[in-house]
Amino acid sequence: MTWRRSGARCRSSGFLLLDMALALTILLLLIAIVWPTFGSGTTTLQESATALDIATLLRGDRTAASVTGLATSTRIDLANGVLISASGRSVQVPSDVALEVATGVSCRASRYRFVIVFSPEGTSCGGTIVLRKGGAAYTIRINWLSGMIDVVYAPRA
Repeated sequence: MTWRRSGARCRSSGFLLLDMALALTILLLLIAIVWPTFGSGTTTLQESATALDIATLLRGDRTAASVTGLATSTRIDLANGVLISASGRSVQVPSDVALEVATGVSCRASRYRFVIVFSPEGTSCGGTIVLRKGGAAYTIRINWLSGMIDVVYAPRA
């Protein structure tokens, strides 16, 4: 039996290895360009860590007031998104997380600056500090009577 080739050219129906390598290279380049834009925001874990850092900073000032017998204060700068303790330790709130403060008039230093004062007896001027990103929020509550500090998470509604 003889095999003959017809007059039409025989075409390969499939991808060449070179075609596949080129397609993968283009795909990897696109991923390398787009990937950094997806990972640039603050995660829920980072937001909760920031809320816990703020609570720890406030508790440290409350403890310092009771140990030293002198009033201590935590400064809050809304414009820069930073909280500074009496000892100089600070917590920076990420720029993509909203920082809100609600306190009494005695705690307000100016429009964007607040001072939470802890007295040696345990009282404070009290208030709430809210970290909000999207619909979820972490609320740090400062009890004015006892000076106790707790963190509450409110998921997206």
